[in-house]
Amino acid sequence: MVNNKKSPVDSYQKLEKLAQEKTEELQIILDSIPAGVFYKDKENRFVKVNEAFCNIMERTKKELEGKSIYDIYPKEQADAFWKDDLEIIKSGRPKRNIIEQMKSHKGNLWVKTDKIPYKKGNSIVGIIGFIVDITKEHEIDKAKTEFVSLASHQLRTPLTTVSWYTEMILKGDVGNVVPSQKKYLYEIYQGNQRMIELVNTLLDVSRIELGTFLVKPEPTDIIALAQSVIEEQKLKIKNKKLILIENFDKNVPIFSTDPKLLRMIFQNLLANSVGYTPDGGKIIFEISLSDTKSQTSNILIKVSDTGYGIPKNQQNQIFSKLFRADNVREKDIDGIGLGLYIVKSIVEKLGGKIWFESEQNKGTIFYVTFPFNT
Repeated sequence: MVNNKKSPVDSYQKLEKLAQEKTEELQIILDSIPAGVFYKDKENRFVKVNEAFCNIMERTKKELEGKSIYDIYPKEQADAFWKDDLEIIKSGRPKRNIIEQMKSHKGNLWVKTDKIPYKKGNSIVGIIGFIVDITKEHEIDKAKTEFVSLASHQLRTPLTTVSWYTEMILKGDVGNVVPSQKKYLYEIYQGNQRMIELVNTLLDVSRIELGTFLVKPEPTDIIALAQSVIEEQKLKIKNKKLILIENFDKNVPIFSTDPKLLRMIFQNLLANSVGYTPDGGKIIFEISLSDTKSQTSNILIKVSDTGYGIPKNQQNQIFSKLFRADNVREKDIDGIGLGLYIVKSIVEKLGGKIWFESEQNKGTIFYVTFPFNT
């Protein structure tokens, strides 16, 4: 009689072979993905990597799998990688669109990384990451930015000349101007001023992206600065019959910051509130000092309004370059969608944070904080 019953050893070997086949299939799928893919455990070791990741890291799978980032890079460079990963493991929140520079034998690479916590049950056991080489795209963006910077500089001189000569004619410095002519000259002057503002904005954006945006800190009276920005908007506020409430804490001290950059933050936030609030609405401009009992305090700036608000489905794009929400485009309000991109860049350059709360047709509150050592 033939015994067809399989031994435990045969069953184990069959399962082992099946597991190996599945592992090989998974590796083939991973290697076919053009983006770099990796899985790290919470002890910072690479468990699984694909071919594209090996190419970016300039290492083989054997050199990566089972190894820590500290086995691959010098400590200072490895610390930067591990700091993000440790934060993801602790918080359980992904980090997306991390753009950073990496050194390689071919020169410096620019890469974009997305990292997601990997969970088993309720526990985070590691990180799954996706990394893409964006060096070419970065170089193209840099070339475009340099072109915008050069073109803007070239435009500045003739625009300034037009502005000077138009002012001279309007003032009567070169002879009398009849009222009907004055009207058209004034329109030319106003249009030219808008062009100068646009060119200055484009220059600011190019400086931010090229890393030439310099910070020159000096002792600054933030309250006086805010009041001077309000003064610039007084005519528009009056014309729209807006209620403006100034709530400035007298305890806010003079602190070291770049007054020109801080002015740009105030100008953009206040101008947005004035522009995007219907006639008869209300704007509140607040500056206060938080955590006064601790050694490190925060200067808190709040600009709130009863304006059009930001649609919920577009709020994650509000600090993006050239973005304007649909509901304000319909109102045909001037703007090219660079103001808040510039504001966020400046706030972060000055070591601060910015965020907002908004509800469509009810208004928006922008918050800005800067650390201040008492």
